[in-house]
Amino acid sequence: MIPLLLLGAFVLGGCMVFGYSSFMVGFLLVVGGLLGLLVFMATPGAIRRPGETRTVLEERHYIGGRDDEHEYHHRR
Repeated sequence: MIPLLLLGAFVLGGCMVFGYSSFMVGFLLVVGGLLGLLVFMATPGAIRRPGETRTVLEERHYIGGRDDEHEYHHRR
């Protein structure tokens, strides 16, 4: 909802400065949409919520039995 309000304010302000015409409204909508798309693409990632401090770097799945190192160290 907020991005639509910002886009509307952008178009309204541009039309107040450059004059009202269907070309100007369309042009400002295209420019505002492209600017919003660029800002969205430049966003680094998901917003962290309170309590989310860990990051999963890599997740591995293995097929077969589990090989514990402890079994090998205790057998002599």
